[in-house]
Formats: sequence, structure tokens, C-alpha cells
Amino acid sequence: MRLFGGAFIGIILLVIGVILLLNSFFNFNISVFKLTVGVVIVLFGVFILFNGFGFQDSRSIIFREGIIRVSEVQDEYNIIFASGTVDLSKVKIEDEVKKIKVNTIFAEGKVILNPDVPTLIKASSAFGELKLPDSSSVVFGSQKYRIGDINTDQGYLEIKA
Repeated sequence: MRLFGGAFIGIILLVIGVILLLNSFFNFNISVFKLTVGVVIVLFGVFILFNGFGFQDSRSIIFREGIIRVSEVQDEYNIIFASGTVDLSKVKIEDEVKKIKVNTIFAEGKVILNPDVPTLIKASSAFGELKLPDSSSVVFGSQKYRIGDINTDQGYLEIKA
């Protein structure tokens, strides 16, 4: 994950160079360090406003809004300081148990499921609220929720959230 792009670093170096040149040619009595720190903070704010510094890949959403569309199951999905959706509606189950962990840390996360796929949800929460499809919720502690018939011979989707 790259927090700063090449253009951002280039602008910072350009501004620092111009400040140093002006300071040496015109003998300004300017604190270069304080001015540089101020310019960096202003440019960082502009960078966040126009580009953002969030990150999203096939498994994680960090500091932004996004959707993770899942066709091939991976073991873990993360939504951190963000608002995101993990779409599991296209997941196929073939006579095996597929286990997925969905972590939501200081964020709002939603999981979209296919009602035709047998699913076992192991929900746990601390300092947050987790709402299940039957409108029940978990605030502190854990709870299990089943969709369809869970049969180890046929396979099912197991979600730990």
C-alpha cells in the first residue's frame, strides 16, 4: 500500500527547494524547518481531499467506501476504518465446508449472502453492533445463525464475523 504518490513527494521537494533558494538569495529570515512542516501539512491535506489515501484490494477495504465481490473464496476479508460490503452471493459450494472470516474494525460492514447456499454465521462483537438477517443483534458476546440446512456431507459456508 502506497500512502504517498510520486507527484506528492515531488511537490514537497520542489517547495522545499524553492524555499531554500529564496532564503539564500534574498536573505529572508524565515525558519525553513517550520515553513517546511507547514507546507507538508497543507499539501497532505490537499492530497487527502482530492486523492484520498484509502486502500482497497480483493480482501481489504481501508479508509474508504467499497465493495469486495467474491467469486473465489479466500480465508479472510477486512473492513478497517471504512464502510464496505463483502458480496458473497456468487460463491459456489461443492460438497465442502468453506470457512471465511470477516473482520470489521471501527467500520460499517455488510455481507451479502445467497439464500440458496447453506450458511452458518458465527457472530461475535465487542464495542459494536452486529445485526443478523433475522433482525437480532449482537452487541457484546457471540451468537450463531443458520441459513438453510447445515449438512457436513453436502458442504456449506461458514462465516466468522
